[in-house]
Amino acid sequence: MQRFGWDRKNDAFVFTMTGNIPVHVSWTFAVPAALPFLHEWSRRPQAALTHTLILAALLFLSVFLHELAHVWAARRRGIGTQRTDLYLFGGIAWFKPGAAASPYGWAWIAFAGPLVNIVLAASFAAAYYLFARPLLPVDPDGLFSSPPPRPDTLLEWTLWLGALVNAVLAVLNLLPAYPLDGGAIARHLLAPRFGPDTATRIVGFCGVVLSILRFAVIVPAATAGILLWIPPSFRPNWQAFRTAGKKKPVPQRPA
Repeated sequence: MQRFGWDRKNDAFVFTMTGNIPVHVSWTFAVPAALPFLHEWSRRPQAALTHTLILAALLFLSVFLHELAHVWAARRRGIGTQRTDLYLFGGIAWFKPGAAASPYGWAWIAFAGPLVNIVLAASFAAAYYLFARPLLPVDPDGLFSSPPPRPDTLLEWTLWLGALVNAVLAVLNLLPAYPLDGGAIARHLLAPRFGPDTATRIVGFCGVVLSILRFAVIVPAATAGILLWIPPSFRPNWQAFRTAGKKKPVPQRPA
């Protein structure tokens, strides 16, 4: 098993964590870190590079610990993990075939990831209050506005951004839509009462509505010069809503 290096076949960096679980980090994982600062590269390339690297590190830490929480929660229930992928749209923990757990067990496994992001968001916010300064109104230039050129502001900005990134990850992943954790949580909690097919269709319908409403955030952000991709996607939710009970249900896995 490759423990550390570049996987040419999948264009991903690979390392192995405890338990011989390979982690594949796709090159596309860097895209979300670069998009918010594209407008800054032409004006201040050195600052843009610094900000991109900081956001990339925060994203990796936040998403990796999110997936690690899924792996830990699954292991507590005797469920093994094949591998973990980090890619453009976040991360996926792939569990070994034949894994079995109660609906509430699967719901807890799915919730473990967002729970870690909630804890991280609170930790970054507390660090900001303790080591930086009280939270101030966001600069009108936007959520990803650069800090003023003072020695202490980069730390402040990093702590604030860490809280923001994890808060956003927690909220987005708890939305009742596929393939987000919230979709898995909702489906597993609804299935005992309504049956798996009806539960899948309910979550699919919610996902369709949310996939349309997300443009209320994407379009204004793009107009302000900030390129963002916000889940959930329309297609998997529409398929779940249309095909539940007719075809194999949408595979559920913590994201």
